[in-house]
Amino acid sequence: MKKSNLIKLLIPIILVAIIWLSIYFIPVVTEKNGAVYYLKPSTSVATMMSELSEQQIISHPYIFAFYAYLHGKSQLKTGEYLFHQGSTYASIWKQVTHGIGFVNYPFTIVPGWTFNQLHDALLKAPKIHNTSAQMSDKQIMFRVGSYDQDPEGEFYPETYYYTRDMSDLVILKRAYDLMQTVLNDEWETREPNLPYKNPYEALIAASLIEKEGYYDSERPVIAGVLVNRIRKNMLIQFDPTVIYGLGLRYDGTIHKKDLLENTPYNTYVHKGLPPTPIAMPGRVSIHAALHPINHDYLYFVARKDKSHQFSKTLAEHHTAVTTMSKQK
Repeated sequence: MKKSNLIKLLIPIILVAIIWLSIYFIPVVTEKNGAVYYLKPSTSVATMMSELSEQQIISHPYIFAFYAYLHGKSQLKTGEYLFHQGSTYASIWKQVTHGIGFVNYPFTIVPGWTFNQLHDALLKAPKIHNTSAQMSDKQIMFRVGSYDQDPEGEFYPETYYYTRDMSDLVILKRAYDLMQTVLNDEWETREPNLPYKNPYEALIAASLIEKEGYYDSERPVIAGVLVNRIRKNMLIQFDPTVIYGLGLRYDGTIHKKDLLENTPYNTYVHKGLPPTPIAMPGRVSIHAALHPINHDYLYFVARKDKSHQFSKTLAEHHTAVTTMSKQK
């Protein structure tokens, strides 16, 4: 075979080899943090190639176009993609046609949040679809799988991840389902003879413990105080219930008139638990409510460092309150 003919034969083979190596083995994304690309609905392959080139994610769109042509039956999947460092044309194509490797955004439900705080935070979350913005609480609960249930306390504090344009109801559904799982698991292993008729009453108790306790180590002690007061048919007298009942009228200080106001949540006025939870309790508070420490304390007052002084008698409590007031 003549040398010129050999060269003519080798040239296409070499070109195919280069293209093959470029597609499968040569990284096109070299940035340490990768590259983000939003594939909008109804985007064509040609438009995608152009956008990837304009955003400098790929440098040789014609090579990518050739590969896409060979896989013409594949359909593009809408979404915001993260192409990691080291991504090749082949791996990028696999992502956009299989709908994998989306950018994930975190959303954290903070223990102690009220439902209003949770909902407001969801409405402000970036790149989320606010389906629930115009819904009533009842409509939201219906969509997450609960009927005629108040939303307060029903969503488990945790960090959840979502992708661009995901409905906020998806996050609420996950948080609701996880709360039911955690609550039922804890209920099944509860201490005997607690003054709670069902898991919902335990959830209410846990919300009170969540708002009263700053340190996890004190939550089972506070839970014991709550149990003791309920068993003795005493007013619970937990300040956070008063604050919750005041709603937007709370100005940062509990006044004497607030302790006397007849709201359904005022445990200085009404005996027993409030009608609903007053916040989203975390697992530590739920566990504490169902595994309280057995003691004789009936009172507690906050110290300057947010820990508490516990007392067995009203006289001891008054002394503790006077001492703490002097320290402040």
